[in-house]
Amino acid sequence: MEPGLVLKLEFLKILSGRENVTIRDVASELGIDEFTVLNILEDLKKNYMLTYEKDKISWFHGDNPSKIKPWGWNYIYRSFIGSTMVSARYHSPWSLIVSEYQASGYGRHGKHWISNLGGLWMTAKIEVEPRTTQLLSMMIPIFICRFLREKFRLNIGIKWPNDIVYREKKLAGFLIEGELLGNRALVYIGIGINVNNDPPLETATGIKQILGKMIPRNSLLGYIAGYLTRVDDYSKDPGRVQAEYIDLLETIGRRVKAVSLGGEIIGRAKSITESGELIVETDTGTYKLRSGEVLELRHLD
Repeated sequence: MEPGLVLKLEFLKILSGRENVTIRDVASELGIDEFTVLNILEDLKKNYMLTYEKDKISWFHGDNPSKIKPWGWNYIYRSFIGSTMVSARYHSPWSLIVSEYQASGYGRHGKHWISNLGGLWMTAKIEVEPRTTQLLSMMIPIFICRFLREKFRLNIGIKWPNDIVYREKKLAGFLIEGELLGNRALVYIGIGINVNNDPPLETATGIKQILGKMIPRNSLLGYIAGYLTRVDDYSKDPGRVQAEYIDLLETIGRRVKAVSLGGEIIGRAKSITESGELIVETDTGTYKLRSGEVLELRHLD
């Protein structure tokens, strides 16, 4: 945990609940001097759209997730949480959990997900038709790519199976878990997007780094929330979903190395099936790779 993180999270918690907070207010509630408050504020301004004028601290509503109320959702905002994915299991379907920081966020195969300040970390719990679950791994990155391309002209793409990338660097990722409930499916969709945070890994990047400025996160959050309520409708045309996904997929045509519990496969990625399997052609034959079975996939050229 980075130095001063607890104080920063408490600072954000205060700002999320009130308008025009004073330096004295924060100092009193956190039990620190006003000089320290100003230093923390300057640090937070690197990743949040905060202003300080006439002794008043304000958090721009468009960047403050506590101010958004997505229609049709049981919306839960936290400054700090263990894991949004775990939290979602204790809430009803159509719950959306967003947090500024996750202490125990995780990705595919239980890998730790770094959720530092200024990013967008969320889990949606939805109830859908079983056929929709087969297409979600393609629809989720399509929605995110579509928004960022249209809104900010970002030339981003998809790296199979679950990364959104910019010039080979990871910008966002997602995790899908679920279970069948009769003729319906209960699905948990975890999404992590590097927005205004500073990714600590050289293999990652963020929207702030690409554009050279911060963006209001609520526009992206609201867009994703809206699209998730309509996934059953989109899944009625799997051919269209497949075509859009292939158009954005940077893995097609590349030489790849896929690592699974059963070993390694090296070959040329040729296409995608309607359910999102990657078709890889090797010297010994053609294989269909399922995302849940692949631990890691690398582009070799």
